Amino acid sequence: MNALRLARGYTLLELLVGLAIAAIVMLPLTDMLRAGADNARFVRAELDRNADARYAINRIAAQATRNGPVPGPIPGPATAGNPAAWLAPLQYTLQNGVLLETYPAAVPARQSVLATSVQSFAVDIPDNGVGQPVLRIALVLARPDCDGSGVQACSVAYTRSVRLGAPL
Repeated sequence: MNALRLARGYTLLELLVGLAIAAIVMLPLTDMLRAGADNARFVRAELDRNADARYAINRIAAQATRNGPVPGPIPGPATAGNPAAWLAPLQYTLQNGVLLETYPAAVPARQSVLATSVQSFAVDIPDNGVGQPVLRIALVLARPDCDGSGVQACSVAYTRSVRLGAPL
């Protein structure tokens, strides 16, 4: 009879108490795991946005330093102050929050997406008074995690200045 009593196992009440204790211990851990996953998602979005901005700005800077101003039918004078002369034959436009690079000489015209969630984009050549032009590229991207409460900034600005070769 003693052997039977030892081999009986756990009662239903003992199992329910054990499950209740395990649930009480696991509840704070699930909140920690959820917070960690949310933080990882936020960091991944920040890294992706930074990579998009770096890619777009570096691609535009590389085009500007690659060939210098190209004479031709470019709007405005083909001088050091005209960014289109330095970026030709490519054109950069912002359409519905997407920064596009267009190569109009290709048939059909070829377009590439450089960045998304773009709020503003500007390329200019400010007069630095030195004689050698400097191309300034400014890109403002929207933050996907912004709640619009005004407590945090809803956009991040990226800029880069590139020293260009001798003007035409």
